[in-house]
Amino acid sequence: MHYHLYPARKLPRFFPYMCTYLQGWCRFAVSSLMEGFVVSVALVFGLFGWAVTSACIPDPPNKLLWDPEVLRHPSVVSALESLEGTLEGLFQNTTRDGLSFAVVHASNPETVFTFNKGILKWNESNSSAANNTITSDSIFRVASVSKNFAAYSTIYAQNLGQTSYQSSESLPEVSLDTPARLLLPQFKLPQEDWENGGKDITLRMLASHTSGITREAYSTDFNLILGKGKADSETIGSGWASATAEGVLDYVAKTSLMFAPGQRAAYSNIGPSILASAVVNYYNTLSGSQLSWSEFMVKEVFASLNMSHSFFDPIPEHLLPYVGLPGAPNMVNTHVAEGYNPGGGLWTSANDLAKYLYTIWLQPNPPSSLITPSQRRSSQTPAFDLLDGKQLVGPGWEIELISIPTSNTSTASNKTYAPYGKSGDAFGSHAWIDTVPNLGYGLAIITQESGEAAYERIYPSTVKAAAHNLLLPAFAEALAARTEARFAGTYAFARDGGDISDEVPSNSTNTTSFARLVVEEQMLYIKEFVVNGTNALEALDRVGWTGETQPRWYSSPAGTVLVPAEGASETAEFGDGAQVWRFLIPGLETCDYFDWDGYKDQNGWPLTKFVLVEKNGTVELHWPPFDVVMARKG
Repeated sequence: MHYHLYPARKLPRFFPYMCTYLQGWCRFAVSSLMEGFVVSVALVFGLFGWAVTSACIPDPPNKLLWDPEVLRHPSVVSALESLEGTLEGLFQNTTRDGLSFAVVHASNPETVFTFNKGILKWNESNSSAANNTITSDSIFRVASVSKNFAAYSTIYAQNLGQTSYQSSESLPEVSLDTPARLLLPQFKLPQEDWENGGKDITLRMLASHTSGITREAYSTDFNLILGKGKADSETIGSGWASATAEGVLDYVAKTSLMFAPGQRAAYSNIGPSILASAVVNYYNTLSGSQLSWSEFMVKEVFASLNMSHSFFDPIPEHLLPYVGLPGAPNMVNTHVAEGYNPGGGLWTSANDLAKYLYTIWLQPNPPSSLITPSQRRSSQTPAFDLLDGKQLVGPGWEIELISIPTSNTSTASNKTYAPYGKSGDAFGSHAWIDTVPNLGYGLAIITQESGEAAYERIYPSTVKAAAHNLLLPAFAEALAARTEARFAGTYAFARDGGDISDEVPSNSTNTTSFARLVVEEQMLYIKEFVVNGTNALEALDRVGWTGETQPRWYSSPAGTVLVPAEGASETAEFGDGAQVWRFLIPGLETCDYFDWDGYKDQNGWPLTKFVLVEKNGTVELHWPPFDVVMARKG
């Protein structure tokens, strides 16, 4: 066929008629919903033109997250160099605390940056520095970072049930959304709480602190009237040392919930314990074992990840030389009982945390026996908003919202990122893990207190903030550069795509066809798209034009923003190297989630999507509604 755009006076039948929506959208310009559209967009465009810069900045395509060229980009190289200087600066007569730190990236199973400083064992401070210095293999209590592993153990058990053992019809399917009572009949609550949603508490709620279950599984001798009791390592440690998994269940069965399940989020050290009991009960039934949850983790999870410096109490004798001993009051010699292992009993190293972050949360194609892409997406989804505009929680995650500008120019917009992390604080040692899913990197941070009052403390939260301050903009810039290198440019050499057999008559003698894609403020735009001399973006706008209104949504001088659209089946239509992109009206202050694929051609392909296919060193642009294929120049 010959490809032609339909002239405005003669629209094709397969173009849906949008005027019903767009007349109201353009005419009234009010902030309300009409037939699934956000009509405040007209107010932004009509009154303020293009002065409003976008706050809705798309993430890069997933395939770019593990592009090895990202690590070689000057912005990332410079940021890592600056980070080393920043961390070194902490130890210039400022602190004597210890630090073990690592950066991991989706493109590389090895750590891409490490930093270690400080004395390992403060009771051996006279030992030679070479034998008593913190390394990436040094082992510390990481306390509540354990909760992230507890949440992940659900995913691991789910995959074991599907791949490694013969399934049993008597066993329920396990997932984060499975009610705990189905996996753990011993789980009980006071009757009123049970009937008020307690019986529907899921593993996700237990992992996200939204179940309402109390914080601790023991009572103390605190007496506020007499001023008795202290929240110190001795008091807390004794509570953790005496709590069995069975004891936690007994305590919860007679203790009122703090709030109705799902009503809010409040931190609980024993919600993860109940989750862990449910997971290991499922595992033992499935495998015919009689393991505790911590034994299951060591045998299955740590072994699968080659986390050779990770364990729960007691400390293995062969690992004693690696174990840190703080100079401050600590819990090194406290034996955490099984009831608190899922909430805070883990010992590990920065190296092992890096292995975990890469293999489970960052690498492009993780083994399906460990985690699937859909499980990763489900886990890294917020469960509750703390309503302060800064924090959300998820299953095993504390989620922070950080906004950074896209550039140093006057036209810069703020892009918000959500690092998924988990903190841990034991007496004497502290930890944090973080992943930034849409930038492809993660952090492992462990600090150890020196106990020397004349020096400042180092907090993982401070180290984390300093690292993100450097790395977030650097990785964002590098990914924008890779987007430009791989997709931007001028596309020409047009040919038929073969998707539509009809021919459209045209009197035009202009056969010019090209597309121009650019990256601005870290977004990929299509600035021009001409087919046989006709503005294709304007043709898309003309679908909604009337005699009264002719808005330019896609054909404005700003161009159209391109958003990665990564549905598996539509991507597979175009084979290896394909990346589907969806059009987004530029200049939106809030992200448009209403206008997705509502209008399609006669073959069912959305009008506002095209495909860029990387193959054999070239890039092709496919736009099925116009049955055109172009190749990038150069």
